[in-house]
Amino acid sequence: MKIGVGFIVLVLFAFSSCEKVVQIPLNEAEPQIVVEGVAKSLVGESYVLLSKTIGPYDPADAIQELSGATVVVSDGAGSGFIFTEDPFISGRYVHPTFSVMPNTNYNLEISYEGQDLNASSRSLTKPQIDSFFVYQNIGGPGQEPDDTSNVLIYTVSDNPDEKNYYRFVLWVNGVKENTIFIETDDLGNGETYTSPFFGISFDSADTVYAELWSMNKANYDYFSALFTNLNQSPFSAAPADPPSNIENGIGYFGAFMVDTVSIIIP
Repeated sequence: MKIGVGFIVLVLFAFSSCEKVVQIPLNEAEPQIVVEGVAKSLVGESYVLLSKTIGPYDPADAIQELSGATVVVSDGAGSGFIFTEDPFISGRYVHPTFSVMPNTNYNLEISYEGQDLNASSRSLTKPQIDSFFVYQNIGGPGQEPDDTSNVLIYTVSDNPDEKNYYRFVLWVNGVKENTIFIETDDLGNGETYTSPFFGISFDSADTVYAELWSMNKANYDYFSALFTNLNQSPFSAAPADPPSNIENGIGYFGAFMVDTVSIIIP
């Protein structure tokens, strides 16, 4: 699907100080450790979230965040970074100076109550956001003649020298949006794309901060499967467990190169 047509809209629930709890739609099974491992190229902004799965009919507040784990991220050169638990957020592990480098292999090692989990991910090159701008639509379909809606539009340049998978993450007035956009360059390798963000409304004076992540195919496949599960018809077959790159657990670990931009809606 071409980026110019718009990123796939995906609702994902994560847990942190300003996020919701991950509740992956899984088949009935024994509780498993869930890993959300986000290694970014932004200094000090990587994190690993650990929890256990709950049943499909359990309330979200039944989630068990896992404290007391040992979490280490290492690079291809053998440098290890110990992620320590955030004193304010149970089950969230961080490192103050870690950052991802381009085209580098990273490994995640987790030890929790005698169980060892492992994962690996390779970063790509840094993505490029060319521009962010606002189009004001006055009196559009379903609106009064004087109603104004603000449409946020992005321009992204694709790297022609590699296969690219993207994810946009937005914060509005400091609050992370649950709407997430993912895409590939299948239909436009090396092209520059311009497209609006669908499914999000913005008010005048809103401050929008955006991160564009480049990711590998394993991470893209995970989010694609999660998107499919969350958007299945009630008459569809039982959802399949999302494909995971976590050995002895579920979830994902990704090494993401990131570009950022911010704008104030006029």
